[in-house]
Amino acid sequence: MILPRPKLGTLQLDHPFLLAPMAGIGDPPYRRLCRRGGAAMVCAEMVSANALHYNDTRSQAMLKTWPDEHPISLQFFGNDPDRLALGARLAEANGADVVDLNAGCPVPKITKSGGGLSLMKDEALFFRCLSAMVKAVRVPVTVKIRLGFRRGENLALTFARLAEDAGASALVVHARAQEDRHSGPPDLDALAAVVQTVKIPVFGNGGVATATDALTMMNHTGVVGVLIGQAAVGNPFLFWEILQTITHPDAPPTLSLPQRFDLLKEHAQMMVDYYGETPGLRRLRKHIPAYVRGLPHSAPFRFQANRLDRLPDFMKLLSEFESSQC
Repeated sequence: MILPRPKLGTLQLDHPFLLAPMAGIGDPPYRRLCRRGGAAMVCAEMVSANALHYNDTRSQAMLKTWPDEHPISLQFFGNDPDRLALGARLAEANGADVVDLNAGCPVPKITKSGGGLSLMKDEALFFRCLSAMVKAVRVPVTVKIRLGFRRGENLALTFARLAEDAGASALVVHARAQEDRHSGPPDLDALAAVVQTVKIPVFGNGGVATATDALTMMNHTGVVGVLIGQAAVGNPFLFWEILQTITHPDAPPTLSLPQRFDLLKEHAQMMVDYYGETPGLRRLRKHIPAYVRGLPHSAPFRFQANRLDRLPDFMKLLSEFESSQC
């Protein structure tokens, strides 16, 4: 099967399967593993445009990119056009291949500040924010939205047209409503209607965990590609597995158990190298349950792993757990 190669402005991707932006997850170690694991493009954690305006050092550090993770999209949230334009310029200066506006995050912490999905309450403000970002940089600018606030509505039809008029190179639609958050099946009919509304490329997001899910979304809706988030946590090579399933159906479609353990060991080392030993291992705890899900005695392992903050101790425990699986 020949897969499409979506185009974002002048940037052409190798295939249609991308890593979605995930707050608290999409840091450089994880993104680099996902890029090596087959993601056509990786998306970073969303960054506050307001925080950058006030020279927040943590937010500035989140704009750093690494040579082995390109192409990469850096995403921003906020509701001030000038501050979002500043964020876009800083992202471009830090090597971003794509800049993205988050207008779809349903989390109250973000929406109460006027960012994320709250932008879909104000058409004029949405347009000004996105237009400012497009005018600020040369790289492609994209925007991520949702279908709306309540199940059954499709505000994305209007906001897709606004995105196109504002000069966005592509659109990402999470095919659920705010009330769905990240659960329940995506509304593929509503997503298909959005695709038919605009000429710019539309990517789908929500509920994609397997090659079957990805192909179903693409075939049913006409999206040029899909962004995969939660399903790739603990499995940064999920993109490779999906590609294998589609293009080489006779080959083993999943990583072997030893390969999964090797990935977790490498991930742990990368986290320590990036954050330092104790903070790195603490951040790794978000990923550990997914790496060992379904394995015998994984609960006691997680319990012990979550209490370790020295890398040698973690590696020893992990090796002992791996040996118990044979």
